[in-house]
Amino acid sequence: MNVLLDVRGLTVSIPTTGAAVEALRGVDLTVRAGEVVGLVGESGGGKSMLARATIGMLPARAQTGGDVLFRDQDVLGMSEAQLLEHRGHGVALCFQNPRAALEPLRTVQKQLADRLRLHQGSTGQEATAESVRLLEAVGITDTRRVLGSYPHELSGGMAQRVMIALCLACDPGLLLADEPTTGLDVTLTRDALALLRSLAVEQGRGVLLISHDIAAAVEVCDRIVVLRAGEVVEEGTTAQVLESPRSEYTRTLLAAVPDIDRPLTRRAAGPVRPEDGPGGVVAEVRDAHVRYRGRIGSGGHHALRGVDLTVHRGETVGIVGESGSGKTTLARMLVGLVKPSSGRVEVAGHDLAALRGSRRRALRRSVQMVFQDPLGALDPRRTVLDAVTETLLAQGVDRPRREQRATEVLRRTGLDETFLTRLPHELSGGQAQRVGIARALVCEPELIVFDEPTSALDVTVQAQILDLITELGADGERGQLFVSHDLATVRSFCDRVVVIYRGEVVEEGPTAEVFDSPQHPYTRRLLAAAPRLGGRAVTP
Repeated sequence: MNVLLDVRGLTVSIPTTGAAVEALRGVDLTVRAGEVVGLVGESGGGKSMLARATIGMLPARAQTGGDVLFRDQDVLGMSEAQLLEHRGHGVALCFQNPRAALEPLRTVQKQLADRLRLHQGSTGQEATAESVRLLEAVGITDTRRVLGSYPHELSGGMAQRVMIALCLACDPGLLLADEPTTGLDVTLTRDALALLRSLAVEQGRGVLLISHDIAAAVEVCDRIVVLRAGEVVEEGTTAQVLESPRSEYTRTLLAAVPDIDRPLTRRAAGPVRPEDGPGGVVAEVRDAHVRYRGRIGSGGHHALRGVDLTVHRGETVGIVGESGSGKTTLARMLVGLVKPSSGRVEVAGHDLAALRGSRRRALRRSVQMVFQDPLGALDPRRTVLDAVTETLLAQGVDRPRREQRATEVLRRTGLDETFLTRLPHELSGGQAQRVGIARALVCEPELIVFDEPTSALDVTVQAQILDLITELGADGERGQLFVSHDLATVRSFCDRVVVIYRGEVVEEGPTAEVFDSPQHPYTRRLLAAAPRLGGRAVTP
């Protein structure tokens, strides 16, 4: 196979007020036509810096050594005119957040036409026909509707496919996929990975897949490169890296990955039940429906249909399902952010719909939520102390007691009192999520709802946060609801699992029973689509 990208001894240093920071040190990397290479490692390891080097977008102050060759041309020495041709036609970048990368005020058709005109010279009907072909190539059948859609009208999976189609409109030799499956559910992840694989195998393009999701990478990649602190610590075929990792760091990464066939954390056998001691009902949903009004004559959207759910004190209940299944609606309904159209929702023995004013505000202390985006959930202008004690301030608690309580809950989440004065931008993703958990704990709630709390975190940080959530659940003081599309994570520590499909509960039971003996076809389909460390399940 022809070599597309050849990185040789690449070193990148960023000057600072003190000593220069070495972002990359002696990195070697090769990507050939027709193969998928995975670049894995934790945040801060240099993955993004290496990606920027391949498209000639290093920081202006960066000092470089070594070579970055694309089709034998030196990328680091290209002129602006050459880089304009290289970015897109040579290497196309598929971004992590497709909705943010797409232009919100332009339809998909107009954005595709821009790329086709710039990189292939296509205009008019020719561009329209090529746009249809590109959408069909990425598995979109309803091409007319999608071409006329704006980014906000696309689902997460559809937006990712459109993003890949925009890359293909540049006719690149190499597709650089930067965390393309982050935030996608298991079936959409599987579809996206299969599409990337087909681009390499069927179209002869090279694909460099940047990801912290090693389970996804090993299923689709021919070779794996492990990057740590700017250095390549392991490189080899996927089978070699998976079965015989040479680096201790690689072994640590693999051990931290929640694998659906290998539970990460051992919990006490069986779920917690009321008769086992502490375990009274902290949340109960009965025949809940949520309907959203639509356009006149459309009939609206039925987000939840007759949902029943019970959460006991001392247990962790996992809610799983695809995007749009109703998981987040259920979570928001439990914390009082969404009103049921019919049915009953009780928290701490009180009907949410029957409470008004101060009684409703008081009850809200009984249920707290930990959000998916840890940094986005914090006010960038307020300190950790302000964020954690906001609820206590609303209750009229004086500052000394607020500081004391904040210190207590921070320590419980693994942070010391020095974090009280920090601002969100001074926190890592894992630290920010610990602050979010501390904020939920500060008012001693009966129920904590975790909405995808680890999806944006590296695998080792995920494992640490999951250990913390497991520890919190083990004290028996509250119930926990864990919403996730990551089935392996849910299996690792949840006592019970509830499977939601199109707004309905289709299966429920102890975690081991649901995962080992699924009864509903939808549950079996979800489990079959989940990435596994043990094998290459994705085929073009």
